[in-house]
Amino acid sequence: MMNSYRQNKSPNKRLLAVTALVIFLFLLDVMTGGSIRHRLRGGVVVMAGWSRRVGQSIVGTGLFATRASLEVQNRSLAEELAQFEERAGGYEALRAENEELRAFVRLSESLSSAAQGVTAPVVSSARTSPYGTFLIGAGVEEGITPGSLVLTSGGFVVGKVTDVGKHTSVVTEIFAPGASVETVVGGAPFPATGSGGGNARVKVPRALTVKVQDSVVAPELGQRPVGIVGSIASSSASASQEVFIVLPVNISSLKYVYILPVRN
Repeated sequence: MMNSYRQNKSPNKRLLAVTALVIFLFLLDVMTGGSIRHRLRGGVVVMAGWSRRVGQSIVGTGLFATRASLEVQNRSLAEELAQFEERAGGYEALRAENEELRAFVRLSESLSSAAQGVTAPVVSSARTSPYGTFLIGAGVEEGITPGSLVLTSGGFVVGKVTDVGKHTSVVTEIFAPGASVETVVGGAPFPATGSGGGNARVKVPRALTVKVQDSVVAPELGQRPVGIVGSIASSSASASQEVFIVLPVNISSLKYVYILPVRN
């Protein structure tokens, strides 16, 4: 009880002291004609002026302006870097495209004047079709006819034109899934069965000498190459070996092809 009484008594004393101080200051202000209030207002004005001068000094140092300027510069540099990367990517794409087109020019120059064709863009990738077909941006108006051979820039036959529109044509791959074409492997003729995507397989006698990277040609396509030997699977228990033929370029990434018309 005694401790509780002392704790309650202590705040009362402080309150009483503060009240007495306020009354004293009020009476003193009355007796001095308001000089106390005048001095207090002067102190407030001084504090406000000091605060304003400090703020102006901080602004005058350029601290916040420098930070804002750096943020603006960083955004500007980031935008310039993005534009530079975009231009660099565009330049690389144009360089690759120009190199591919130059390869078609060399291919055209290597052909006889009686076997000249046209270069056409690939409109739809072979990857989008499950039937081993793709679309090119050339048709009747560009001199394309059904049966025309479709070559890569390296001279490999990838397909034939099977349907022709005014400015577009459908190309069916030589190695479309399930398609069969007579090929020469290891110096002997064998039918190859297509599996799509520029791939095919053919069975040949185990005694036949065949090597990886050997060129594979098709007699019915003017002895033109249709692929190379990608791999060979053989077994000592079998009298034959399976040869896997691949196109040396990714058919899904073709951007241009060379259309070679068939002369009757």
